[in-house]
Amino acid sequence: MIINTKYFGLIADITNKNEEQVSLDNSNATVACLKGVMESNYPDLKKTNYSIAVNQVITNIDFSIKNQDEIAFLPPFAGG
Repeated sequence: MIINTKYFGLIADITNKNEEQVSLDNSNATVACLKGVMESNYPDLKKTNYSIAVNQVITNIDFSIKNQDEIAFLPPFAGG
């Protein structure tokens, strides 16, 4: 399955990318599965707080993802 990922703020700095396509072998993948893959690819993500949105909706870790979903890695939001 191919997942379209987008990175914002500090996450883009860590990955040195604004977006990329990620291939997952698991057809029953969840956000937790993708998070594990990404933290393996980019170890500094483990030290960072971030949220994950699937198709523009922030989801929980058990949310199922599908082929061609758009996943956004979002840094903490600051108010003001």
